[in-house]
Amino acid sequence: MTSPNIASWTINGLVTAPVTPFNENGNVNFDLFDSYAGQIKDHGIKNLFVNGTTGEALSMTVDERKSVAEKWMEVGKSRFEKIIVHVGTGNYMESMQLAKHAESIGADGIACVAPSYLIPLRMEDYVNYIAKVASAAPNTAFFLYDINFLTGINLSVTEFFKKAKSQIPTLKGLKHTSPQLDSIHRVLTDHPDMIMMMGTNDLFLEGLVLGCKTTICDSFLGHVLSNTKEAFDKGDVGRARACQKRALDLMTVRRQMELTVPGGSKAILRCLGLAVGQPRLPVAPMTESEENLLKEFLKEIGFFEWYMEKLQ
Repeated sequence: MTSPNIASWTINGLVTAPVTPFNENGNVNFDLFDSYAGQIKDHGIKNLFVNGTTGEALSMTVDERKSVAEKWMEVGKSRFEKIIVHVGTGNYMESMQLAKHAESIGADGIACVAPSYLIPLRMEDYVNYIAKVASAAPNTAFFLYDINFLTGINLSVTEFFKKAKSQIPTLKGLKHTSPQLDSIHRVLTDHPDMIMMMGTNDLFLEGLVLGCKTTICDSFLGHVLSNTKEAFDKGDVGRARACQKRALDLMTVRRQMELTVPGGSKAILRCLGLAVGQPRLPVAPMTESEENLLKEFLKEIGFFEWYMEKLQ
């Protein structure tokens, strides 16, 4: 039987996937978490999705990921409504360890992406793998993490839910990090009981039109995307488009500079004065000249003027 707490589990407001701060030696900089959490809160973010792609989870050891999750719980539990811990790895044994640990420290939810090297080719194998991971945290809400353009797993999410609901009693929804809006449409239509969290900065408005309520975004776009949703909810589609365009402009800059997910997010945070360090290899560090160029691009699109602007 599903726990009553899981049955009534819901999420309100935006979610951010924080980066993992590293120091100059490439070790986790735990001293920065408290001030970073405060900055996230100042951006209007209500929830965290930790140890995800932006957090460079798969570039960290299992022990590091446990320590990072513990630190986010320490500095974030009183600041944020929900903290979801991502536990995906390249094998179910480590993911089960991380899932059990996340439940033991009081995480509000866990999420898991399937392996991206030896990938599941059949839906049966996909469901069985995810169910095995979820079973390690039987009292914690569980979310599938679908990021198909990185994993190469192109199995239908809506079909996954059809088969997985009977095997995963804690299943509550998914993080949908894919530009395939038809997949979002199908999930929302076929599985209205599942919570849909987008994983995008620049397609949030399109998701709102389809019926999404939240997205997992970069923290520095918290006000921009909150403004987008507020305008949309008021029926002011023109204003919503204008707000969303700012996220699109920022994505254009990231693409022009060929910035990766963690590398680009960290670079922008450094431009805002937060010493989160460089990403770990194989993601290349940014040179000083590249960072100066990024600052110029950010100035050109007005980023430093509007990223903290609240809708009036």
